Formats: sequence, C-alpha cells, structure tokens
Amino acid sequence: MENKARRQLFFKDADNHEMNEALRVIRTNLHFLNEKEKARTVLVTSTTPKEGKSTIASNYAMSIAITGKKVLLIDCDIRRPRAHESFGVNFNRGLESVLSGECKVEDVILKDVEKNLDILPTRNVTHNVTELFLGDKMKGLLQDLKDKYNTVVLDTPPLIIASDAAILSKHCDGVVYVVAYDQVAKRELEFGKTMLNNAKANIYGFVVNKVDKNGLSYGNYGYYNNNYSYYKDYYTEEGEALAKAYKPQKGFKGFVEKLKRDYKRQLSGDQKGKRW
Repeated sequence: MENKARRQLFFKDADNHEMNEALRVIRTNLHFLNEKEKARTVLVTSTTPKEGKSTIASNYAMSIAITGKKVLLIDCDIRRPRAHESFGVNFNRGLESVLSGECKVEDVILKDVEKNLDILPTRNVTHNVTELFLGDKMKGLLQDLKDKYNTVVLDTPPLIIASDAAILSKHCDGVVYVVAYDQVAKRELEFGKTMLNNAKANIYGFVVNKVDKNGLSYGNYGYYNNNYSYYKDYYTEEGEALAKAYKPQKGFKGFVEKLKRDYKRQLSGDQKGKRW
C-alpha cells in the first residue's frame, strides 16, 4: 500500500471533540438498532453527490474498529470510488475485479489499514456497473465476507445517480441515509426514499450532515446544533473560559441581548427551562 492524500478521519483528530462525539452517537444508536455481535451489514447512501456519505461511512467504520471489533469497509461506488481516500491508500485491483471474475476477494482486501479495519476498495468502472450487483455473485460475496467481521459497511452511490444502493440494500441489515442540510430538495429526498421503500430496505434512519455547528436551524435539527455548543462549554478549556468571562449586559442592551438569546433558542428548538 502506498500513502496518498487523505480525507478527514475525525477519530484521528484529537481536537475535533464535537464530530467525534456525534459519530459515537451514530455508532451507539445503530448498535441498539442491531445488536448482533457478528455479521452485521450496514449500507450508507445519500440522495445526491457531495452530501458526505463516504466520510460518514469511513468514520462510522473507524468508530467501530477503535472499540476492538473487526470491520470491513466495502467501496461499492464503482462509478466514483472514494472510500479509500479517507485512509490515504493506493491499490491495483478491487471489487470490480472480484465481481468480473479476474481475481479472488482475499487478493484485493487491504488488511489492517487501521487497527481492526480492512478495506475492500474499487476502481472506476463506467459501463454495466449495475449488472455487476444484480447477479448472485455480490450476494454470495457478502455472505462469505460478513461471517469474518463484526460489521461490514457498504459505501454506495447516491440514489439519484444509480439504483445500486437499492439493489444492495436487499443484502444488508439496514440503511443509513445521509442528508446534507439545506442541500437536497424535498422531491429528491422523497425519490430516494421511495427507491429504498420499493426495495423493502430497512432504513435505520437519517444522518443530517453539514449542519453549521454555530448556525441556527428549525425544529429538532437545532438539538444537534446545541449539543455542539454544550459539548464545547462542558469539555473544553476554551468553552470554560468563555463561560467565566461572560458578563450579561444591563439596561436596554441587556434586554436586547436576552431577546436575541431567547429568539435563537426558539429557532433552534432549545426550550429547556422555558416558561410559557
């Protein structure tokens, strides 16, 4: 394996407490939804490109690996493979070669890319990609692989680009649907969900990605925004220092400050302690 440019692995970034904790929440919730200690298969997809599904898939796989469980990350986005980029590795052959019968899967799996984490990468293929997944070969491959791992994570193409994720969902325990905040139109999201429903996929839930941790948001999304600020205030020296240095304004300025604060809390859904 040869190192190349890496995408961000949050669990290797000691300073990004908020993202690490958010990924732990995802890991915990998915564990409660499926408590199998072996052969768990989780598919990650999105509606459109650039919603962060590969980053979520890679970091979710990493979050399991650091607990000591054996994990395999499979890049099923053959049209535009990205999963390996998170780990800065290079390779000659991948999933596409296995499905076409050119080589055996054990010859292309990248072992221990990180501790307890293996990767089955893929190279770009532009023709007859969906047909590679329609036959029994992929189903049999997954059946053989998942018995060797605690969790197998499939990084798949966006649903608006191809039906691959819907096809592969039939062979997986559940689907994690990544949605970039304020990026996807309602009709696009409904289209993707309909595809998965038609495939009778088990949708574990939606991960709302790319939310500005300092921004405002309506409804329950705001809960996660506030969690970022709570985490910063509670765990970091910066947050503690800011809290100690804060001095509320008096008079009219204080009234305006309180009004802005209450308005922000109402928009973000944070109504703890609010009297009506």
